[in-house]
Amino acid sequence: MRNELVAVLLVCCLAACAQPPAPQQQTAPAPAPAAPPPEAAAPPPRRVTSEAQIAPGQWDVDRVRCSDLLGADDDDRAAAAMFYYGYLAAKAGIRVINVNQVDGNVRKVMDRCAAAPNITVPQAFREALGRR
Repeated sequence: MRNELVAVLLVCCLAACAQPPAPQQQTAPAPAPAAPPPEAAAPPPRRVTSEAQIAPGQWDVDRVRCSDLLGADDDDRAAAAMFYYGYLAAKAGIRVINVNQVDGNVRKVMDRCAAAPNITVPQAFREALGRR
């Protein structure tokens, strides 16, 4: 049951991070504007599907990269970080968590992710917090 709960929580957190593909429109092409207005910003780059997403709505917890976490919306990133905090603590057999250290520890992990976005989230936790 514990593994099922962890899986459900991960799916909920990471599914919120997944973006649906843009709908395709079949209309006549509009003529290209001569020059974009100076205040027009470039559209944000499309996110590439993560290799950790093994199927729609299914993610391999150990393969989620920092770039996936950093690319998520603020609320999704916070939820995923808390999921990983509990998941990895349970996996390491940690039974007591000092709640006064959670914010600082998550900040260390996020800093580690920013410095190395291609490492996995579990690896960032280990490196930032010195756990094996």
